[in-house]
Amino acid sequence: MADALLILVSKINPRISYTFSLFFTSLLPTEYKLTEDVEEYKSYNGPKFNYSTKPVEKDSLFFCASPLLHETDLEPQTLNVSEWNGLKIFYQVDKGVLPFDLFAAAFYLVSRYEEYLADSKDKHKRFRANDSLAFKNHFLDQPIVNLWAAELKKVLLEKYPSLQIKQNKYTFTPTIDIDVAYAHLGRNIFVTIGSFLRALVKLNINLLAEKTLTLLRLRKDKYDSYDYQEEIFRKYKVKPIYFFLAAKRAMYDKNISTTSKHFARLVKKVENFADVGIHPSYSSQSISENVKQEIRKVERYMKNPITKSRQHFLRVNLPETYRCLAALNINDDYSLAYASCPGFRASICIPFFFYDLQKEEALPIKIHPSIVMDGTLKEYMQITPNDAIVVIEKLIAETKRSGGEFVSIWHNHSLGPDTEWKDWIKVFETIMEKAV
Repeated sequence: MADALLILVSKINPRISYTFSLFFTSLLPTEYKLTEDVEEYKSYNGPKFNYSTKPVEKDSLFFCASPLLHETDLEPQTLNVSEWNGLKIFYQVDKGVLPFDLFAAAFYLVSRYEEYLADSKDKHKRFRANDSLAFKNHFLDQPIVNLWAAELKKVLLEKYPSLQIKQNKYTFTPTIDIDVAYAHLGRNIFVTIGSFLRALVKLNINLLAEKTLTLLRLRKDKYDSYDYQEEIFRKYKVKPIYFFLAAKRAMYDKNISTTSKHFARLVKKVENFADVGIHPSYSSQSISENVKQEIRKVERYMKNPITKSRQHFLRVNLPETYRCLAALNINDDYSLAYASCPGFRASICIPFFFYDLQKEEALPIKIHPSIVMDGTLKEYMQITPNDAIVVIEKLIAETKRSGGEFVSIWHNHSLGPDTEWKDWIKVFETIMEKAV
């Protein structure tokens, strides 16, 4: 461990272990070791720093620790957000190399500490973006944890120029949610008859004609944009992820029948050029048995097991959702995003392991923050396609700057040329062009 970074802490506990792994395994990959032994620290001649409440050596790097990483309770935090070097900071300290405890601040944001303490949620029982510290203090559009890590890197390399810190490489992961695979195909006879009757009662002649022509194969289903999607993904040489909803029909779960030939063919088609994941239903409520059955409904048409997931409606209930998914051998989840605002919900743009604040342990499921969604821009923000492109380009630039993973969310129905989304196809293509 001659060239490893030695870090002195007052006590090695789960929060400390998790946070320093986040920094020195993920954000600033380098060999490191934690120690509680002051004498070992003092006698070590390699790169090192002290993270505690007081210095132990005059010339050693000292980062002053606030209490958060040594607590085991969930308590409301009094946070005063200020600015330093053009970046928002909190957990300020009055001594040490930096004016704030970046390790505690990063843990607070990445663990989603504030979400456990939320007093109220939106109508879908989701934590609201405008209740977040990042939204209130205008840094939701920045991966602030990555930017803090960059400042830490400068400090470490100034003191120890020979310290080997690897550079993270930017990646792009486009994703598609299949909430409703086809507008008219693949439904059972009762649902189809019911939809015809409703259109008839409303004298919606255009819809009746559309349904009839589609079912008679005289017209392509308006949500069937899959050939176009495959063409685009192959053009830009990226491997997307498709998340399939496979729930029983309910108010918010309205995909086609998973037993239909159309569903089976689609899953098989998509697996030829993409990864396939599960889209746990709105009504699953993080119940393992429900999600397990939904996974099986998709896997029966696949060659490979499902290991990726994104919650329908982005409904994440901490920590139950991630406990459920981890128990089902889901390795990667892409649910962490706000429906109402684009940006960095956990203030970070690299994948990270979920930390369960109730059990005080890291779970074996990696969270991939999703940064922008089609419905956020058009339906929640109600901005134009051109304005959406401006928003997206800034988020891509921020992610590239930090060597992060840019994850976009799109839906098959919003890529159809004959839908109300037709003007948004250029937004999708801009993402593809700018994000690769």
